[in-house]
Amino acid sequence: MTVRLTRRYYFAASHRLHSPALTDAENRETFGKCNNPYGHGHDYEVELTVRGEVDAITGRMVDVPTLDRLTEDQILTPFRWRNLNEEVEVFRTEVPTTENLAREVDRRLRVVWRTAFPQDEPRLEKVRIRETDRNICEVTGCP
Repeated sequence: MTVRLTRRYYFAASHRLHSPALTDAENRETFGKCNNPYGHGHDYEVELTVRGEVDAITGRMVDVPTLDRLTEDQILTPFRWRNLNEEVEVFRTEVPTTENLAREVDRRLRVVWRTAFPQDEPRLEKVRIRETDRNICEVTGCP
């Protein structure tokens, strides 16, 4: 029987929504107050959902300490207390929207997933980022 487990993590970071492909006026119109030249911060909530079979001996589907270490190394340490636009390489050229942040979290985890979990399971099924109570993005799918 396949089960899913979701683990929550948190980090605080700042960003400015600003696209170099738009004029200053277009950026203000598109991103509103989130285009503040000095940026603004969020307390992000990251949920990672993994799926797999429960091991008959351990009763677990995922080694949680391994998942925690992977998340700390790939997501929390690189993003925590950072200005995403200036201190995270990908966001020097991409707008650090919730959508792009979720895609980047998913990409970073998938790059190293098989190193941390060399078996076919568990699989990363969903990345969910809550930027605010009203702004949440999910990236789903198993390769």
